[in-house]
Amino acid sequence: MTQLKKRAIWGLFIWGLALIAAYIIFFLGGGPQTFLENDTRVELTRVVFTVGFLSYFLVLFLTRTKSGSAELMKDERDESISKRAYSTGFYSLMTYVFLICLALYAYYKVHLNGVDMPVGWVWLLGITTYFMGFISHAIATLVLYGRMSGDGKS
Repeated sequence: MTQLKKRAIWGLFIWGLALIAAYIIFFLGGGPQTFLENDTRVELTRVVFTVGFLSYFLVLFLTRTKSGSAELMKDERDESISKRAYSTGFYSLMTYVFLICLALYAYYKVHLNGVDMPVGWVWLLGITTYFMGFISHAIATLVLYGRMSGDGKS
């Protein structure tokens, strides 16, 4: 298994758990209307964010090329997958942000007849955008590895 694939699997696991935890914390105890009024919930999302990054950096450290050992083998396929995964992940992330913003607009402007949107949504969108960026890149990497295995063609 390549370094890129290991990091994608672990990244998907770490950031998937972080995303689920952030949504649970956000909607537990009142949702967006009371989110920023409750310091405990805000602190919990900060903890999830911090633990996610510490865990991810630990994975990066543990999967690095160690000094004195043989250099990792990377071929053109790995380079191609890496480049395509970044662009696919970026466009997936843009789609996520656009759809969430569109849904919030439609819900508060159309469904609730212009009721002001709670600012707690901004916190959720901001923190989950980080998580979705890592998740979309990891998924794109794993899908591209699956598609390009065997004869090397996508």
